[in-house]
Amino acid sequence: MRRALAVGILVLLLGCSGAPTTATAPDLRCAQDQTTDAAKDVVEKVGGLRTDDVVVRLARSTPAGIVALVDGDVERAYRLLHDRYGVAVVAQAEGDGVADGLAQIERLVRSSCPQR
Repeated sequence: MRRALAVGILVLLLGCSGAPTTATAPDLRCAQDQTTDAAKDVVEKVGGLRTDDVVVRLARSTPAGIVALVDGDVERAYRLLHDRYGVAVVAQAEGDGVADGLAQIERLVRSSCPQR
């Protein structure tokens, strides 16, 4: 009972923290070539990247550009990944595993590029 209460309080606190869960480049273009060597290089460099504040759980090249899912501070992750590597969208990772991550990336691309 105590554990369930503690988990419930933690969920409420995290849900009300006001921290952004997604950061998107202001110059986002929805017709990126996903197959370029440059895009592949960025995905390889940022996938699994770790700092004191952030862990990149998954990165993929999409029509919206590179999308990275992270654990940690989304704002700091965006500043690092966008400024250094040109990542277009950074979001807090939801769920576990690659399948959940790929589904989340697809949702992010659909919401960022509705004409797709």
